[in-house]
Amino acid sequence: MKKYILFLFSAIMPFLFNSCEEGDVVFYVNDTATTTISNTLPIALPYNIPIPDVTTTSSKEYENNNTTSDLIKDVSLEKITVNITNPANEDFSFLKEIHIYIKKSDDSDKQELAYLKDINSSATSIDLTTTDVNLVPYLKDSSYKLETEVTLKEYLTHDVDIRIDLKFKVRAGVLKK
Repeated sequence: MKKYILFLFSAIMPFLFNSCEEGDVVFYVNDTATTTISNTLPIALPYNIPIPDVTTTSSKEYENNNTTSDLIKDVSLEKITVNITNPANEDFSFLKEIHIYIKKSDDSDKQELAYLKDINSSATSIDLTTTDVNLVPYLKDSSYKLETEVTLKEYLTHDVDIRIDLKFKVRAGVLKK
Protein backbone atom coordinates (compact mmCIF):
# COMPACT_ATOMS: atom_id res chain seq x y z
CA MET A 1 0.00 0.00 0.00
CA LYS A 2 2.86 2.37 0.83
CA LYS A 3 4.39 1.77 -2.60
CA TYR A 4 1.07 2.58 -4.29
CA ILE A 5 0.67 5.85 -2.34
CA LEU A 6 4.30 6.81 -3.06
CA PHE A 7 3.78 6.05 -6.78
CA LEU A 8 0.56 8.05 -6.89
CA PHE A 9 2.14 10.96 -5.02
CA SER A 10 5.19 11.04 -7.34
CA ALA A 11 2.94 10.89 -10.42
CA ILE A 12 0.71 13.78 -9.31
CA MET A 13 3.36 16.14 -7.86
CA PRO A 14 4.70 17.46 -11.19
CA PHE A 15 1.20 18.52 -12.22
CA LEU A 16 0.51 20.26 -8.93
CA PHE A 17 3.69 22.30 -8.76
CA ASN A 18 4.60 22.84 -12.40
CA SER A 19 1.94 25.08 -13.92
CA CYS A 20 4.05 26.19 -16.86
CA GLU A 21 6.15 24.51 -19.50
CA GLU A 22 9.72 23.63 -18.72
CA GLY A 23 11.92 26.67 -19.30
CA ASP A 24 9.07 29.16 -18.91
CA VAL A 25 8.91 31.92 -16.35
CA VAL A 26 5.75 33.52 -14.95
CA PHE A 27 5.84 37.07 -13.59
CA TYR A 28 3.66 40.16 -13.24
CA VAL A 29 3.71 43.57 -14.89
CA ASN A 30 2.04 46.44 -13.02
CA ASP A 31 1.10 49.56 -14.98
CA THR A 32 -0.81 52.71 -14.08
CA ALA A 33 -2.75 55.27 -16.11
CA THR A 34 -4.59 58.43 -15.12
CA THR A 35 -7.40 60.46 -16.63
CA THR A 36 -10.17 62.89 -15.68
CA ILE A 37 -13.92 62.42 -15.85
CA SER A 38 -15.15 65.87 -16.79
CA ASN A 39 -18.07 67.64 -15.13
CA THR A 40 -19.38 68.52 -18.61
CA LEU A 41 -20.27 64.94 -19.59
CA PRO A 42 -23.91 64.14 -20.35
CA ILE A 43 -25.76 61.68 -18.15
CA ALA A 44 -27.13 58.34 -19.36
CA LEU A 45 -25.02 58.44 -22.56
CA PRO A 46 -21.77 56.54 -23.06
CA TYR A 47 -18.84 58.92 -23.48
CA ASN A 48 -15.23 58.13 -24.45
CA ILE A 49 -12.41 59.57 -22.37
CA PRO A 50 -8.99 59.28 -24.01
CA ILE A 51 -6.01 58.42 -21.84
CA PRO A 52 -2.42 59.34 -22.71
CA ASP A 53 -0.18 56.49 -23.88
CA VAL A 54 0.76 54.11 -21.10
CA THR A 55 4.50 53.47 -21.01
CA THR A 56 4.60 49.93 -19.74
CA THR A 57 7.08 48.63 -17.18
CA SER A 58 7.19 45.33 -19.07
CA SER A 59 10.68 45.75 -20.58
CA LYS A 60 12.20 46.11 -17.10
CA GLU A 61 10.26 43.06 -15.91
CA TYR A 62 11.43 41.06 -18.95
CA GLU A 63 15.03 41.92 -18.09
CA ASN A 64 14.50 41.04 -14.40
CA ASN A 65 13.10 37.65 -15.41
CA ASN A 66 15.74 36.75 -18.02
CA THR A 67 13.41 37.00 -21.01
CA THR A 68 12.46 39.37 -23.86
CA SER A 69 9.25 40.47 -25.53
CA ASP A 70 9.95 38.02 -28.38
CA LEU A 71 9.65 35.11 -25.94
CA ILE A 72 6.21 36.05 -24.54
CA LYS A 73 3.79 33.14 -24.77
CA ASP A 74 0.76 34.39 -22.86
CA VAL A 75 -0.44 37.60 -21.18
CA SER A 76 -3.62 37.90 -19.15
CA LEU A 77 -5.08 40.70 -17.11
CA GLU A 78 -5.15 39.51 -13.50
CA LYS A 79 -6.68 42.61 -11.96
CA ILE A 80 -7.76 46.12 -12.88
CA THR A 81 -8.74 48.66 -10.25
CA VAL A 82 -10.05 52.18 -10.77
CA ASN A 83 -9.36 54.64 -7.95
CA ILE A 84 -10.58 58.19 -7.41
CA THR A 85 -7.58 60.40 -6.66
CA ASN A 86 -9.27 63.82 -6.63
CA PRO A 87 -11.38 65.19 -5.03
CA ALA A 88 -10.62 63.26 -1.86
CA ASN A 89 -14.23 63.12 -0.68
CA GLU A 90 -15.67 61.77 -3.99
CA ASP A 91 -16.98 58.22 -4.49
CA PHE A 92 -18.28 56.24 -7.46
CA SER A 93 -21.98 56.85 -6.75
CA PHE A 94 -22.17 59.11 -9.86
CA LEU A 95 -21.04 56.34 -12.22
CA LYS A 96 -23.46 53.94 -13.90
CA GLU A 97 -21.08 52.00 -16.14
CA ILE A 98 -17.42 51.89 -17.18
CA HIS A 99 -15.63 50.08 -20.01
CA ILE A 100 -11.88 50.16 -20.58
CA TYR A 101 -10.36 49.35 -23.97
CA ILE A 102 -6.75 48.66 -24.92
CA LYS A 103 -5.19 49.68 -28.24
CA LYS A 104 -1.75 49.54 -29.76
CA SER A 105 0.13 52.84 -29.85
CA ASP A 106 -0.81 53.26 -33.51
CA ASP A 107 -4.54 53.14 -32.53
CA SER A 108 -5.05 49.72 -34.13
CA ASP A 109 -6.58 46.57 -32.65
CA LYS A 110 -8.95 48.09 -30.10
CA GLN A 111 -10.15 45.42 -27.65
CA GLU A 112 -12.31 45.63 -24.55
CA LEU A 113 -10.09 44.98 -21.55
CA ALA A 114 -12.49 45.31 -18.60
CA TYR A 115 -15.88 46.64 -17.57
CA LEU A 116 -18.32 47.14 -14.73
CA LYS A 117 -22.04 47.67 -15.23
CA ASP A 118 -24.80 48.84 -12.89
CA ILE A 119 -22.32 50.38 -10.47
CA ASN A 120 -23.83 50.99 -7.09
CA SER A 121 -20.83 51.89 -5.00
CA SER A 122 -19.98 54.53 -2.47
CA ALA A 123 -16.35 53.37 -2.53
CA THR A 124 -13.39 55.33 -3.84
CA SER A 125 -11.97 52.21 -5.50
CA ILE A 126 -13.66 49.61 -7.71
CA ASP A 127 -12.41 46.38 -9.28
CA LEU A 128 -13.57 45.77 -12.84
CA THR A 129 -14.52 42.51 -14.53
CA THR A 130 -11.75 41.49 -16.93
CA THR A 131 -12.31 40.12 -20.42
CA ASP A 132 -10.51 37.18 -21.98
CA VAL A 133 -8.56 38.99 -24.67
CA ASN A 134 -5.13 38.06 -26.05
CA LEU A 135 -2.82 40.75 -24.62
CA VAL A 136 0.49 39.53 -26.04
CA PRO A 137 0.55 42.09 -28.90
CA TYR A 138 0.00 44.98 -26.47
CA LEU A 139 2.73 44.12 -23.97
CA LYS A 140 5.32 43.39 -26.65
CA ASP A 141 5.51 47.12 -27.42
CA SER A 142 6.98 49.69 -25.05
CA SER A 143 3.62 51.44 -24.77
CA TYR A 144 -0.08 50.98 -25.43
CA LYS A 145 -3.19 53.12 -25.23
CA LEU A 146 -6.21 52.84 -23.01
CA GLU A 147 -9.59 54.34 -23.70
CA THR A 148 -12.29 54.67 -21.09
CA GLU A 149 -16.00 54.78 -21.87
CA VAL A 150 -18.17 55.94 -18.99
CA THR A 151 -21.89 56.39 -18.50
CA LEU A 152 -22.91 58.72 -15.70
CA LYS A 153 -26.12 58.39 -13.71
CA GLU A 154 -25.96 61.92 -12.28
CA TYR A 155 -24.38 65.25 -13.21
CA LEU A 156 -20.98 66.02 -11.80
CA THR A 157 -20.42 69.46 -10.29
CA HIS A 158 -16.64 69.07 -10.56
CA ASP A 159 -14.04 67.05 -12.46
CA VAL A 160 -13.05 63.68 -11.01
CA ASP A 161 -9.48 62.41 -11.44
CA ILE A 162 -9.06 58.64 -11.61
CA ARG A 163 -6.09 56.27 -11.59
CA ILE A 164 -6.29 52.90 -13.31
CA ASP A 165 -4.03 50.19 -11.86
CA LEU A 166 -3.43 47.17 -14.07
CA LYS A 167 -1.80 43.87 -13.11
CA PHE A 168 -0.83 41.60 -16.01
CA LYS A 169 0.31 37.99 -15.65
CA VAL A 170 2.99 37.11 -18.20
CA ARG A 171 4.29 33.69 -19.20
CA ALA A 172 7.42 33.71 -21.33
CA GLY A 173 10.33 31.56 -22.37
CA VAL A 174 13.70 32.09 -20.71
CA LEU A 175 16.78 33.29 -22.57
CA LYS A 176 19.33 30.56 -23.21
CA LYS A 177 22.64 31.04 -21.44
